[in-house]
Amino acid sequence: MQKVEKRPWIWLLAGLILTMLSYGIFNTGICAWIFAIPLIRYINIRPKWSSVIAMLIGMIIVANITFYRLVNDAFNIMNQMYCTFNGIRMCFPFIVYFLCRKFNAKRLIGYLAFPAAVAVCEFFIDNPFVSVMTSLSVSQFNNISLMQVASVTGVVGVSFIVTLFASTVNYLWEEGKSKGAIRLATGYAAGLAVILILGGFVVPKLNAADQTIRVAASLENINTVTDDILDEYEGTDMEKRFQVSVDIVSARAKQAAVSGSKILVFPEDAFVCYTSGRDEMLTAMQNIAAENHINILFPLLLLSEEQGGKNRNTLNFIDSSGTLVNTYMKNHLVPVVEEPFSEKGNGITPIVEVDGVKIAYLICADYTSNKYAYNGREADILLNPSYDWEAFQYFTSYAIQARAIECGFSVLRNPVNGNIIMYDSYGRPMFMTNAQNVHTGMTYLDIPAHGRQTFYGATGNWFPWLCAIYVLFAVSSGFIVRKKKA
Repeated sequence: MQKVEKRPWIWLLAGLILTMLSYGIFNTGICAWIFAIPLIRYINIRPKWSSVIAMLIGMIIVANITFYRLVNDAFNIMNQMYCTFNGIRMCFPFIVYFLCRKFNAKRLIGYLAFPAAVAVCEFFIDNPFVSVMTSLSVSQFNNISLMQVASVTGVVGVSFIVTLFASTVNYLWEEGKSKGAIRLATGYAAGLAVILILGGFVVPKLNAADQTIRVAASLENINTVTDDILDEYEGTDMEKRFQVSVDIVSARAKQAAVSGSKILVFPEDAFVCYTSGRDEMLTAMQNIAAENHINILFPLLLLSEEQGGKNRNTLNFIDSSGTLVNTYMKNHLVPVVEEPFSEKGNGITPIVEVDGVKIAYLICADYTSNKYAYNGREADILLNPSYDWEAFQYFTSYAIQARAIECGFSVLRNPVNGNIIMYDSYGRPMFMTNAQNVHTGMTYLDIPAHGRQTFYGATGNWFPWLCAIYVLFAVSSGFIVRKKKA
């Protein structure tokens, strides 16, 4: 042991490698549990500012490697900034733990501060590349029992439990058979067992007789389909695209109506026109909805015709009578790709009612934010038309499970270049298929028509705020004790 402790960098290197495996390259469940063990060990062996600086630099490098592995993008200064930001976020819990040690907080207080800091950074540092998609909890999507914690604490509670394991292991490693270490280990093991048992108990068995509503989802990349047949039409480019859009939606609406579907949905950015052509496009879609007596969730990217103007990524709900009920504009804009060029929405999550079923809808990365899905918690179903990066499918497909469990609604995520996936309100996958390179086709999904009330849905984000208060207490506790002794 002494020989290893003379080489603390081994622990740092091992921890950074496991961090890559936890935060995006493979995102394996077991790595999420163990990645922090060697890093906490590193701080314990070498509690110096230089150790934290080295760890921070390492985390920034890891964040850059992970980002480019996922996005496969060329060099861009904005990408570098967000990678750096993500690296700081990943290092934040370790900085908190280091400060607890540096300022002489009690061992147990410091070890509990680490998972609390994980919850804090996952909740409060919120943008598309460092939100629920890259939460440690996402690695546990197969563990349905554990994921039920999200219905009480929000998804950050799952990350807290996962990273508390690393604290517990290191407390035992450092303190051996001390009463405090044994109590923490025993309490953690017992608490985890209770959580898993209760989580498995509350999830009911699938019931085929449950009331459902049928939704028709388009599988194809409409832009590719449009380009393939555009030359068959006459007129200007936009006139051709308008007529192709009308023909595609009309054909899909007829298919959906015959199938008994109540709603027809398309992926994000499926249809495009200039801002000046919006009314004509929506009027045509309203007519199609009325003719086929079907509700249509119609994504329309509005291109600005003004120099320097911003585009609008919209989602329009047209009811079966042909009324335009709501136009929603994307809120959580993806940095670099969208944010400089697109106008941001008003932050309101729309909820509409179809045959007594409340339906909310968000565009792609909006669901990753900690507030937009929560704002639609009264809904029975969340629809999420999206456009994926191929390498991002792991996060984007599975991360939305957390929102279903948190808010108690079923979710349908129908993207281009990704996995069409449906979760019920307990986070159980009910349907999944890959739509990569699919050029035509529809799928018909019977989605549970009623959601459930969750503790998180009723109380909100109490847990991350509690963790934030605890982090402040933990870092300052050493000063408080010293002041009392003086």
